[in-house]
Amino acid sequence: MIANSSPRFEEIPPEILSQIATVSVRMPRLYFYPIRFVRKFFWARLKAIHRSMLKTVPQRRVAIDFGCGSGVFLPTLANTFDLVQGIDIEAHEAKEIVNAYKLQNVRLINADIYNLNDAQIEKANAIVAADVLEHFKELDVPIRRLHEWLTDDGYLFTSGPSENFLTRWGRILGRIEKPWDHYHTGYEVEQFLELHGFQRISPPYHVYRVMPMYILSVWKKAVHELPETRKES
Repeated sequence: MIANSSPRFEEIPPEILSQIATVSVRMPRLYFYPIRFVRKFFWARLKAIHRSMLKTVPQRRVAIDFGCGSGVFLPTLANTFDLVQGIDIEAHEAKEIVNAYKLQNVRLINADIYNLNDAQIEKANAIVAADVLEHFKELDVPIRRLHEWLTDDGYLFTSGPSENFLTRWGRILGRIEKPWDHYHTGYEVEQFLELHGFQRISPPYHVYRVMPMYILSVWKKAVHELPETRKES
């Protein structure tokens, strides 16, 4: 057993992240923002996902961090699962995190999802798609892949922007422009998941109800099959 029997959340110190961060947008500045309160607020959604994982996933053997970006969640997942697979089209910063924390049970897959060979992926008991699906203009392929990579008894954990005035305020505070490739709100992504092979196991929730900047949900594979048109490559 590689994963820690009492998994802890790893909030990476800002001084480490500021040294690793590049000009890439993979690591939002809010993770290492100078004001502690702002950092804590931004980390809170990953902490909420981790708490949900500990309550929900009984077999913590394999996890996938889909769109792992800068790799900020990888140390926590490495504490929690035997094997973690981080998938992203750009993994430079994630490699730095893996090296800094000596994460021997993390395997990075640096690839475009449209050209990724499924044979590279070991099916997972848990998949995290934190603030990533809204970046896909067409959701068919990524959601079909998530469905294929998840074990029949596995769980998918998602978060996405609510796109309200609080989201805009957070971007202004962090001096971050809305990504040009934010094609969907979190609610639109969730609707697509419900129509394409997933069922939510509990009501969606927010990290802070009074400040609902992100919508978070936990999913399982739906009992019905995917539409035939969605199975085709």
